[in-house]
Amino acid sequence: MKQISADIAIIGAGPAGLAAAITAGEHGLEAVVFEKSAVAGGTANMGMGPFGVESRIQKERMVPITKEEAFKMFMDYVHWQADAHLIHDYFWKSGETIDWLEDMGVEFAEPAKWYPTSMQTWHVVLPEGGGKPGPRAASAMTKVMYERAQELGVQFYMSTPAIKLIREDDYVCGLIARSEDEEYEVTADAVIIATGGFGDNPEMIKQYIGLTYGKDISHTRVPGLDGDGIKMAWEVGAGKSRMDMESGLSSLISGPKSGFTGLHVFRQPSCLLVNSESMRVMDESILENGAISKNVAMLQKGHTLYNILCDSIVEDYRRNGVDYPSGVFRFNPAEGFHEAFLKAQEMYPESLFMAESIEELAELMGLDPQQLRKTVDEYNTSCDNHFDDLYCKERRYLRPVQGRIFYGLKMILGGYGSLGGIKINYKFEVITEDHEVIQGLYAIGTDACDIYAGTYLYHLPGNTMGFAINGGRLAVEHILEYFAELEAAGEEKEQ
Repeated sequence: MKQISADIAIIGAGPAGLAAAITAGEHGLEAVVFEKSAVAGGTANMGMGPFGVESRIQKERMVPITKEEAFKMFMDYVHWQADAHLIHDYFWKSGETIDWLEDMGVEFAEPAKWYPTSMQTWHVVLPEGGGKPGPRAASAMTKVMYERAQELGVQFYMSTPAIKLIREDDYVCGLIARSEDEEYEVTADAVIIATGGFGDNPEMIKQYIGLTYGKDISHTRVPGLDGDGIKMAWEVGAGKSRMDMESGLSSLISGPKSGFTGLHVFRQPSCLLVNSESMRVMDESILENGAISKNVAMLQKGHTLYNILCDSIVEDYRRNGVDYPSGVFRFNPAEGFHEAFLKAQEMYPESLFMAESIEELAELMGLDPQQLRKTVDEYNTSCDNHFDDLYCKERRYLRPVQGRIFYGLKMILGGYGSLGGIKINYKFEVITEDHEVIQGLYAIGTDACDIYAGTYLYHLPGNTMGFAINGGRLAVEHILEYFAELEAAGEEKEQ
């Protein structure tokens, strides 16, 4: 077993771990990073950018939101079911963190919105080599961060997962890591867990959240994110924090592999949504916020909803553009919709349906034809009267479901990964169920991100990546305070 000694040992080289490594290097600390994958960046390599408020780029573009406004929005949204001190420190750090990333060479395209009424807090990264931002744009940011950490002398051990924490009395003082051909015993004054959660572990999702992958939840599974860090923390006494999926209303055909851009038409407010009883259950304009739409689905049998469109609505969107443009995909998704639908339907016949009548569509989707016809007729009457007396959908979104072709989409929960698992305090110190601090152990990023009270906050986009990066920086700053306290205590002992 190879012996290694460092000031800080970091488990995971995603955005949280990279931010912690850079901050440690900037303060002259010796840091080592152990990463299960062969590359750095983690889930951020699939994303677009972090949250920030009062950054330079926001000020230059006259984005008016302040830290105080964002903080109040957040805390009101979660009904103060999050550590307010932690959220304060994160938000107050976030704008300066965007500047910090820019100073090391990260380029941002814009402070963007997720949907029309959200805030411009999403600092979308400009892809390497230029071009339009889109999925995976943030990989350009993690590449810069990885290179910066190496410049500062941080040692990375890739394809070398940590397998166990070392605890002596009330302190965590190191870890065991193992590669294919080497085992390491690492001694460190502080250990930071940043392993990215359990989004690739269907068993943990079932056990701790009660959802079955592939049945009532579909999400982006990043290989290797199977809860290693969370389980290691629990083994040394960490408390369990609230656990959830960073989820929204989606479908089994979501994700880059499907190639069906027409899904964005099904997310428009003029759709008609029904449950398995063929009953309308919501104001469809809520679809702009997938996390809140998810809450509606959670109340339904099988956590399932059925989305219905007709060719007249699709044609209107093709000619005039959609109501909700995407902050991710910059095009009109109604262009070529029918042809794309047919192609996708061949791949996903259990999720996509097409018929020439509502009754036939109901049969294909396994719904009651008479009840669905009744629901559609009642809805169309509301559209003709320009007034939705049931769920108060705005008049401008009331388009009758009538035409020659009817399209259906089975919708379930979808997500980008897990949230939470390790209980922490505002210093990112890991704590027990009784809120006792486990000295020397810290958790950041998704492993500790239980801040949304069950409903992800799309209104302030970029939050999970922002929490990861800012948490990495803040954790190391608190570790410096911890080291200073240890040094002072040692001097007192000597005296």
